[in-house]
Amino acid sequence: MTDDTEGMADVGSRSASTADDRSASRSVRPGQRRAWFRFGAAVVAVLVIVGVVFVGPAVVRSYDAEHRTTITCDVTAAEGEMQSSSSRGIGGPIPQVVISTRDCGRLLLRDGVTRSNNEQIAARLSPPGEYRIEVGTASWNIRGVLHAIRRDPSAYGFEPAS
Repeated sequence: MTDDTEGMADVGSRSASTADDRSASRSVRPGQRRAWFRFGAAVVAVLVIVGVVFVGPAVVRSYDAEHRTTITCDVTAAEGEMQSSSSRGIGGPIPQVVISTRDCGRLLLRDGVTRSNNEQIAARLSPPGEYRIEVGTASWNIRGVLHAIRRDPSAYGFEPAS
């Protein structure tokens, strides 16, 4: 009888190991897991790039349109110019006034600037000195990031500080 009991225990262990083998064959192999991880990482990377390139600038412009901050800057120069709408020179020119300051960096004034008045607006910032400049709150708060990608915060108006 002990022989039969041992035989039955042996059958039970064989059926348990067969069930383990079947569940192991259904699980994801390490190579597949790595492939899914890479796919997921690629999807996340694409979403981040789309967000930074397309969504981020639109959100900043929209926020700046409604939220302004007034800063006082020591203006050293202002120049009216026509800037291409693309970094590669593609697209139509955009009239703007580039305001150079000692303590606030470069600022771009585009609101209300046209081809015919950009030089006159730049001349109103002469003589150099202290000016209160209205800037977009979002672009001013992320000016470090903007400078890193060679962009300048937006200005919306100015007046002499004194």
